[in-house]
Amino acid sequence: MIKNLKPILNLINKLEPKELRLYFSLNSYQMEILAKLNKDRNLNAQSLLKSQIKLSKAQKYRYINKLILKKFISKSYNCYNLKLM
Repeated sequence: MIKNLKPILNLINKLEPKELRLYFSLNSYQMEILAKLNKDRNLNAQSLLKSQIKLSKAQKYRYINKLILKKFISKSYNCYNLKLM
């Protein structure tokens, strides 16, 4: 487990203060969504809502909408896409 965390912690140390603030403002569900969209560019809402994290559907949709407002992801109809900055 610690071997898996070490590269992540090294990457966090390399981030600028503005990027750090943005990274720590995301919760675990939002990080999971970004990871899913990074793996598969286009996903529908049903596949995004499937998660091991125990949240209500309404709360998951709120977290997805926050990612849309922060311009991390975009939505067209029922398809969500990762926006590359």
